Amino acid sequence: LGFALAAAAELDVDSTPMEGFDADQVDEILGLKEKGLHSVLLLPLGHRATEGDWLLPMKKVRKSLDELVHELV
Repeated sequence: LGFALAAAAELDVDSTPMEGFDADQVDEILGLKEKGLHSVLLLPLGHRATEGDWLLPMKKVRKSLDELVHELV
């Protein structure tokens, strides 16, 4: 999965893994059982619509590692 996400990002394609879907229904719709396959996750791929994206012009905020990670000793 990590390789797929990295490859998509390298191509400027947005992606996000999805869990919590009805795998049996997806398998039926896509005819996966007949092929001996079973879905375990979905990976939507695409380009985001920039029209109306209020987050687009905002500056990215990067927190320091010390702010994000607290070691328990």
